[in-house]
Amino acid sequence: MHYSHAVKSKYKINGDEMKVLRLVLLLTIPAAVAAPISAYANDFPTTGRVEYVLECMKNHAGKYEYLYKCSCALDNIATSVKYDEFVEISLAARPQMTGGQRGSEFRDPEIVKTMAKKFKTIQAAADQACFVQ
Repeated sequence: MHYSHAVKSKYKINGDEMKVLRLVLLLTIPAAVAAPISAYANDFPTTGRVEYVLECMKNHAGKYEYLYKCSCALDNIATSVKYDEFVEISLAARPQMTGGQRGSEFRDPEIVKTMAKKFKTIQAAADQACFVQ
């Protein structure tokens, strides 16, 4: 006996109801599978998102159009790294601009340079994809 026939007879479901049941299953199963994947890849908290977008807008003269562009860039970044890694690599990129002896402790270690390079690469790709100039 075919599975759908067994379900129909056991639960007394007619043909139209079975079609609806199949449609519901076809629509919900991919969403149920995709939800944990997207949640894993996009774990940025709201406050972290707001901070990034506001700083990005500030770096572009506060223009309103950058609200969307910077949000897009962060969404793009969030598909590449988890939030904890984003915090680490973005913090590593900050002292790269600091000159002199004071900044050398934070700027010069190879691991910091590697992390900063990764952040700049990811951010540049996100900026390009979202037209942040």
